Amino acid sequence: MTFSLEAYQAIMLAITIVGSIFGAGKAFFGRIETSLKDRDDGLKTELSKMGDQMSKESEAIRQLDREILKLKAELPREYVAKEDFVRSFTVVEAKIDAVQTTLTQFAKEK
Repeated sequence: MTFSLEAYQAIMLAITIVGSIFGAGKAFFGRIETSLKDRDDGLKTELSKMGDQMSKESEAIRQLDREILKLKAELPREYVAKEDFVRSFTVVEAKIDAVQTTLTQFAKEK
């Protein structure tokens, strides 16, 4: 069995085969491109969400910083350091001792 083709038939067959291969390749790579585009869009939305979350957390950190600085400013006014208390209490004890000494001297004189 002999298979013979005219020149135009061979050219048309070659064009059909090349066109089919080209169409299949284009469809395949079109799907890959669509998949990559969807993945990129998903990544963009995730990155924007992360950026928003980071800005919210950054603002929360700044707020905590402000509160800590405010607390540091208020602490000396509201609380007394241990050394300051001991010093003040020593002065009060010295004054009480002086009053007691004075009272005992008055008591001895009478």
